[in-house]
Amino acid sequence: MSVTVTEKQTLAVITDRANPNQISDALAKIQLARMLDPVKITITGLVAVAAVDITTLLKGAAGVVINQGLANLDANEALPAILSPSTLRVSAVGTAALGARLVTDAGGTASATLALISDDGKTLTFEGTITGFVLEYIPRSATAFGTLFAPLPA
Repeated sequence: MSVTVTEKQTLAVITDRANPNQISDALAKIQLARMLDPVKITITGLVAVAAVDITTLLKGAAGVVINQGLANLDANEALPAILSPSTLRVSAVGTAALGARLVTDAGGTASATLALISDDGKTLTFEGTITGFVLEYIPRSATAFGTLFAPLPA
């Protein structure tokens, strides 16, 4: 007896195949334009925290300045998660050190030269408390590529 395996129609499969009947819905779900537009943000006036979930920071909120990118982000919309950090600098501190940071995965150790990024790209963790930072990054897809594809409603 033969068995037929049906391939799961994930966003990754749909975007790789670029079927003209499905690709526009797939691109809308992942928000491709945001992923292709590097972001630079300046965050000031935080209550002294050691970990910051950037997806809780809203465009237009006090202390949130978008220096570059995210032109199509609506007012009061949350910043997207981080796919790839480019630069990170602590600009104001509670107990942490000022200055540049490299970024390591969540399995690393935060130090005066390293910050941690969560596996989901949402949270940056520092070695001590900070009240401000400057971050440049490439945003993640709005919807994970492994998500099963469903066309948008008409």
